[in-house]
Amino acid sequence: MAHMCGRFANHVQDMHRWVSILKHWPANIEHGEPVAPTGFNIAPTQSVPVVCAAGTYAMRWGLVPSWSKDASPKFATFNARIETVAEKPTFRSTWNAKRRCLVPILGYYEWVQSGDGKQPYFVRQQHGGEILAMAGLWEQRGEMVSFTVLTEPASGKMSELHHRMPVFLNEQNARPWLEGGYEFAPLSHGELRADLSFYPVSKRVNKASEAGASLLDPLSDDGPDYAK
Repeated sequence: MAHMCGRFANHVQDMHRWVSILKHWPANIEHGEPVAPTGFNIAPTQSVPVVCAAGTYAMRWGLVPSWSKDASPKFATFNARIETVAEKPTFRSTWNAKRRCLVPILGYYEWVQSGDGKQPYFVRQQHGGEILAMAGLWEQRGEMVSFTVLTEPASGKMSELHHRMPVFLNEQNARPWLEGGYEFAPLSHGELRADLSFYPVSKRVNKASEAGASLLDPLSDDGPDYAK
């Protein structure tokens, strides 16, 4: 795949160690209702809850620059490479303005080419259940607010799955990132910001219309490569 992190699951309920940052996620503080739906098969162009320094807001996945004449760019903007984000016209002004966000997820899907097509895998915290927070950027164009997920070269065991991975935040650097005071250093070989594992899941996830927690179920637990 040319792009990675094209689907994720964000039906997060237990905040665990993230409670101080995500205590209101994904509810609207004033009305007590989610600002946008959560799910188990979120795809680009969907509106989902995203956290920025001022709070949690509904944002479209796939950043639309403020200067864009088209509300739906003809090229993919759901991911932005951390190495070039400061230079690309689509993301440059957003990066320079430090319009940063974090995207809380249970995990994301990645695909590997196999003999009978592309096999989806689900990537999550090693011990399951814990939140992953992807670093992102947001932008406003008229009434539309949109975001992109930052990616970097895969490191450690994740390079077995794909050559790129999301840029993750932890509880210590999330708030400084949102407030514009944290900069990412490149990962060294074998280093990971999150303790990740992955396993194969049903190809039902290939259809964006498929939904439900069963999409996260392991495809099989018989083989030696069931989980990594």
